[in-house]
Amino acid sequence: MSSTRLVPDQVLLLEQASLKAPLEALRKTHKQTQKTYEYNLQPASTLQKDLDALLRKVAATPDAAAAPAARAEMLKSVDGMLSRMRGLKRKLADLEKQSDRAIRVVQTRIDHLAALPASMDTPEYAAWARKRLSHHLVDYFHRTSPPLKQTAKALAEEEGIADLVDDELWDEMAKVERGLDEQSLDEILSWVGENRTALKKTKSPLEFTIHLQAYIELCRARDPVRAIAYARKHLSPATAVEATPEGETPAGTVSPMEQLSRAMALLAYPPDTTCTAYREMYSPARWSTLRNLFRTTFFALHALPSVPLLHISLQAGIASLKTPICVPVPQGAPTAPPSAYPLGGPPLRTTITPDGEIVLTAPEGPSPPSTGAPPTPSPAAGTGGAAHSAGISSPAATAAAAPPIHTLEGRPSRECPLCSSPLCKLGAEVPYSHHVNSTIVCGITGKVVEGDGGEGGQLVALVSRATGEGRVYSKEGLVLRASQHPSGKIVEPVTGEVFEWDELKKVGSTRTLYRSGRPALTTFLSP
Repeated sequence: MSSTRLVPDQVLLLEQASLKAPLEALRKTHKQTQKTYEYNLQPASTLQKDLDALLRKVAATPDAAAAPAARAEMLKSVDGMLSRMRGLKRKLADLEKQSDRAIRVVQTRIDHLAALPASMDTPEYAAWARKRLSHHLVDYFHRTSPPLKQTAKALAEEEGIADLVDDELWDEMAKVERGLDEQSLDEILSWVGENRTALKKTKSPLEFTIHLQAYIELCRARDPVRAIAYARKHLSPATAVEATPEGETPAGTVSPMEQLSRAMALLAYPPDTTCTAYREMYSPARWSTLRNLFRTTFFALHALPSVPLLHISLQAGIASLKTPICVPVPQGAPTAPPSAYPLGGPPLRTTITPDGEIVLTAPEGPSPPSTGAPPTPSPAAGTGGAAHSAGISSPAATAAAAPPIHTLEGRPSRECPLCSSPLCKLGAEVPYSHHVNSTIVCGITGKVVEGDGGEGGQLVALVSRATGEGRVYSKEGLVLRASQHPSGKIVEPVTGEVFEWDELKKVGSTRTLYRSGRPALTTFLSP
């Protein structure tokens, strides 16, 4: 029985970004407060000196008519300073509200993470997990294109998780992306200006790419004078710091100098050029590339994962259930890690029949070296961890000489979350499950069949008289099927063939590690 104890380091792994965003907002507020103080207090510190100098000037002037003018000038200076201080007070009050909100958000999120129960069996876990799921759903809604802002806001308010959601952060990203969708660079240039220090620390190419796109648009408009001036101001300085400390550009990237050299040729090539290299630079697809680069940079800057938190949570479970029956293996792709193949033997390859069955074949080649172990019985299809009915080979088929082929046959099951839901789309993004022990699930009862008197009942097979092939079920499931037949006979759920009880074949199963390139489950008929 699996433990229900929760490991905080594992459970909270996806929540680390939720603390960085408010802390980053608090840092920006503090920095802005500091700049506001320095900008406004510097004139205030010199006000007294200016007034003293003005008084000395009036005292040294013998003309009494100059006194009213000097007094008016002094009053004007004092009024100006009072106006500046009132403005400073308003700005500081707004910054204080922002700081208080950031502190409140941090405290709320810390309290939420600290409230993680010790076990899933505790009464508090359901409420905590619901709040976490709501947070992941809101994160997903904000990441869609276009973002479902109103839906996310309504859900956050309904679940009381407004302080767990960074609405300002997502609004900031959506604003820049809307500008890029409209082929406008104003919003993204403004964002880069606010985050230039962080971008330089990470050596992000985003700013150079933005200016390069602006230069391309000037060339598209056939304005060479402005294009050259823009390149000198914004692109040329980037080429001076393009190399790493070792003096080399990172592998797999195009240096700013190379990009600039190619871009300068656009002054001579119009947008309708037939030259492939320069036609690609004029391509509207560059706006989509720039948008993707901004999104990647934005996520990295705020320690956010590049995919929705909801997908990450689901994929952890999907990877443990995914089999080639749930998500077919691409044609010719290996179906297991290299360590699962026999030493010295060729990797298995996948073929898909017109009926949708997946057959793993070992290509012709040298046979694997003998290990002295007894030959493995001809296996039937197992599921490797998801809910599917397994196919077996008939005694006649196993007795005959056969090529080294392992058939993985099966149909999607309504009991399998991957086969029966849209989660199959996410399954394509994760690796296939790698189980130490395979699992057989009866296609009738939906229960795990351990056999030999274990949980789920006895494991039996119905072998077709016509084809010699069969499928494995639990005896409990077949009893249920027989109870629905007028004569008490067994009707095979897939083919509809009718069997007598004495035609049942007991099936033994061996659950071992991957061996000889075969999946962990080996089924064989009893004599």
